[in-house]
Amino acid sequence: CMKRLVGTLCGIISAALFGLGGILAQPLLSEQVLTPQQIVLLRLLIGGAMLLLYRNLFFKQARKSTKKIWTHWRILTRIMIYGIAGLCTAQIAFFSAINYSNAAVATVFQSTSPFILLVFTALKAKRLPSLLAGMSLISALMGIWLIVESGFKTGLIKPEAIIFGLIAAIGVILYTKLPVPLLNQIAAVDILGWALVIGGVIALIHTPLPNLVRFSKTQLLAVLIIVILATVVAYDLYLESLKLIDGFLATMTGLFEPISSVLFGMLFLQQILVPQALVGIILVVGAIMILNLPHHITAPVPSKPCQCTMPNQ
Repeated sequence: CMKRLVGTLCGIISAALFGLGGILAQPLLSEQVLTPQQIVLLRLLIGGAMLLLYRNLFFKQARKSTKKIWTHWRILTRIMIYGIAGLCTAQIAFFSAINYSNAAVATVFQSTSPFILLVFTALKAKRLPSLLAGMSLISALMGIWLIVESGFKTGLIKPEAIIFGLIAAIGVILYTKLPVPLLNQIAAVDILGWALVIGGVIALIHTPLPNLVRFSKTQLLAVLIIVILATVVAYDLYLESLKLIDGFLATMTGLFEPISSVLFGMLFLQQILVPQALVGIILVVGAIMILNLPHHITAPVPSKPCQCTMPNQ
């Protein structure tokens, strides 16, 4: 139906914008125009402020949410932890992984969060995962091994990329779990908006502000796209998609992020991955699809913080 089609398109466009943001950040990092911390500062602080301004100007419910957040210290404390431990830390790790590899590889590393949670859940329950989940885990490990081995051979991936990639994946789990208790009290997008701003303020404490005046027009355009399209618009579209489609289809549309990273890398950066790395990415993406098949989901973890902020995730 039309509702499902619109929701799917919103999810795909959102994932593509997230992928585009990583690709545009890559040259800013490699040319040392910005540090990972500065990109996170701009993305969280300005993007979050724009999201909150839009919401509070046009939606009465958002103003009620703002008042509730700042008059209940338990809610505010959890959102602060969410913004700092989840969003800020995970985003810095993600862009650091890009800095030591590239956007496509970093996105794939971050997307392995479901498998980290799968292993943790199996260990905690002291039982093996289902056969399908086990097969998906093996596929993901094989894919990561192919990506890492080819990256080491070509010099594309440095060891630090693996470490930061894993931290980013763990960060996904954190910002998936932290806001869940607040969902029945406050709208998901308002939780996200304030968490972005709080995370950005924390990044500001330890990060010098970039001198945007010295940026070229191309560099300024890249920053604007990262902040507006790849943050505000991307998050808003994804949250909108979750109102129209189910969790399984939302996860499938989210897989367009690593795919779009590869395509945008080829288009804008003339970045060609070796066949071995491409096979590795296909294995990881395929493994995520298998893990999220209906009735076989052992421990689903969305790839974006906003995904977690919906009750059906």
